Amino acid sequence: MPMRFFFYGTLVAGSGNAVAGRVHARLSAGVAARVSGRLYAIPDRQGWYPALVGGEDAVRGYVYEALAGFGEADLAALDHWEGAEYRRAEIAVHQEDGREITAQAYLWDGPLPAAAEAIPGGDFADFLRLRGAKAFGEEG
Repeated sequence: MPMRFFFYGTLVAGSGNAVAGRVHARLSAGVAARVSGRLYAIPDRQGWYPALVGGEDAVRGYVYEALAGFGEADLAALDHWEGAEYRRAEIAVHQEDGREITAQAYLWDGPLPAAAEAIPGGDFADFLRLRGAKAFGEEG
């Protein structure tokens, strides 16, 4: 089975950070999808970043498949980018075509900071657009 990822924030293709830019060269084009959970936005001096926690809401993102050439160095770069606040886990993902698959996702691992804000609708990109804000690590 191919390695798949569900990205919902700063790792989505085109998100504007260097790590995502390098890794996406070895990932398929994204397929719109959703997972069950709750999404929060966490402010940082360098921009906002999202936190996916358990829940029954829909969180929107994209599924990507690892292509030939994706390796341990790419996985290590993703893990390092997400840091100790997240754990990578297999979760159920519902693609827009109705298929349910499993993919790895970065889940928030611990209590949320007091400044975390719930994201109604579970879409980090929409949250940033409505705020006129930038994502953590966004270049430019």
